[in-house]
Amino acid sequence: MNVKMLTSSLSQQVGLPEAELVRKRLLAYIQNEIRLAKLEIANIRERYSVFSKEELYQAIKDGYAVEHPVWEDYIIWKNKLAHIANLRQLATSQEQC
Repeated sequence: MNVKMLTSSLSQQVGLPEAELVRKRLLAYIQNEIRLAKLEIANIRERYSVFSKEELYQAIKDGYAVEHPVWEDYIIWKNKLAHIANLRQLATSQEQC
């Protein structure tokens, strides 16, 4: 079954217009992506027993953490925060439509 047929069929079954069904599903996908990014950040926090990316950076700078793997995790943390911000902006713009 192609996407159009699946969307049409599901739309009829749940009683939502196709566009609304797709919009709601995309928002749910965005929310899930945000949860996954936050989980990855939480794992990094736990791994290094830090609360913020700045605290992790300071540990690298002060030599309390081995630079190579910690530095990569610091970059991942920063990228995940940017990813979350972008996703939130997308979700906010879609909720206003």
